[in-house]
Amino acid sequence: MHITPEMLRAATEKAVELGILPRRSQMEDLATNMELMQEILKAALEKSAAKQQHD
Repeated sequence: MHITPEMLRAATEKAVELGILPRRSQMEDLATNMELMQEILKAALEKSAAKQQHD
């Protein structure tokens, strides 16, 4: 499954809402946070795909 910009935005917003990422960030921090969130989503999707192959 491909990570869409909408998925990345929603995950980042939820992370901010939950206090995992800071609410106010510098521009360079925003880019880093998006990269981190993309890696997290990628890992979750890979794990989900592997589980579906086992089932």
